Amino acid sequence: MNVAFEVKDRDVAGRLGRLEVNGRRLKTPALLPVVNPNKPTLDPREISKLGFDGVITNAYIIRKHEHLREQALEEGVHGLLGFDGFVMTDSGSFQLAEYGDVEVSNEEIVRFQAKIGSDVGTILDVPTPPDAPRSRVERDLETTLKRAREAVELDEHPPLALTVQGSTYEDLRRLCAEKLAELPAAVYPVGGVVPLLEEYRFVDVVRVVLAAKSSLPPHRPVHLFGCGHPLAIPLAVAMGCDLFDSASYAIYARSDRYMSILGTLKLEELETFPCSCPACTRHDPDDVREMEPRERTRVLATHNLYELRRVIETTRQAIVSGELWELAESVCRAHPRAWAGMVELARRGGELERWCPAVKRSVFVCDEVSKGRPELRLYRRRLRDRFGELSGRKVVKGISRPYAEIVEWLEPWELAFADEWLGVVPGELSWSYPCHCLVEPSGDDEGEDRRRGEEGRRR
Repeated sequence: MNVAFEVKDRDVAGRLGRLEVNGRRLKTPALLPVVNPNKPTLDPREISKLGFDGVITNAYIIRKHEHLREQALEEGVHGLLGFDGFVMTDSGSFQLAEYGDVEVSNEEIVRFQAKIGSDVGTILDVPTPPDAPRSRVERDLETTLKRAREAVELDEHPPLALTVQGSTYEDLRRLCAEKLAELPAAVYPVGGVVPLLEEYRFVDVVRVVLAAKSSLPPHRPVHLFGCGHPLAIPLAVAMGCDLFDSASYAIYARSDRYMSILGTLKLEELETFPCSCPACTRHDPDDVREMEPRERTRVLATHNLYELRRVIETTRQAIVSGELWELAESVCRAHPRAWAGMVELARRGGELERWCPAVKRSVFVCDEVSKGRPELRLYRRRLRDRFGELSGRKVVKGISRPYAEIVEWLEPWELAFADEWLGVVPGELSWSYPCHCLVEPSGDDEGEDRRRGEEGRRR
């Protein structure tokens, strides 16, 4: 299996990386637009021109339709789609979840994906719906694990995506991830989350992703199956997801829905397009409403892909800039349930400590959610571990940062500062990270801040 995943930068649990499979490279985080080989809303060549280096298509549909199957076997899946970039294939698990059965075995679909040259192929895992009885989830989970073992032992298989299942049971998600981590895979998807995303159950999404992520190997990308909305992507990247896929750009377009980072808007309600992508600058909402349905769908789908690309690019830059937490906070505030997911991530920020860089740029803090930032949790824990209770020091309260101005008046090892965000900070660390570069909401009266600072000096 010729697979390499290189991490170039990181923030929170998010990673800027590069996945290379069979000579094809994909920059991560990345979104793979779903291409229906039977009726593509946009030609894969157009998708490539919009800036996407990879797509995902359904091997089950290709195999089921004779004309698609014959062309794919003859020309490969890249030739079938007319797309020379990274192509991942799904196995039919979505159809299994929707209809309860598929007309193919796990071995057959894995071998077929190898024959058509999939860059990454998926096992026929069994998605279990949220809140299913535990006995059913355990049964489905065992089937998924059995099929994963079967796939890796085949003499003919593509680089594999081994999907973590387990419904909404965190312990079963962890168990599944532990077992799959023992097997060689190119990608580890987290499956069965589409119903949660459709119902805006972001708290549950955070719980199942963190449970899976905790047991997956760090040298492979994590794919959040079916996640393809601007509202969810920054939060998912902050949890450590690297790949995304969704047909949402086309599904929304067919029902006259317009994606934005603030949510999904209806075309009939738009006075103007709040976007400067080519699709939006060439048309206004009245023009699009008057188009024939097919052309209207194409225009909206094109915008939706531009919006998804913008979110992916913004998220990548946030990782490099050390601002991924701030981005996730700002995006999640667009919807109460997305914000509930952000609150849950902050509550469990300690689980992200091992992935988050200990030192970065300025840290912005706004409210109680900010206290859950993993780098602040790590700092507070290290203070407790290394300095204990700081007994014998004068603990100064109510002083504005930077504390180093106070340290100049007294010996630093005689002082400690009670900080709302960092805990009790030893005086000698006043100019260390993150104490010296933590940005918090300022008071209404800057003069009051200065007065309190002067009082601190006198004390």
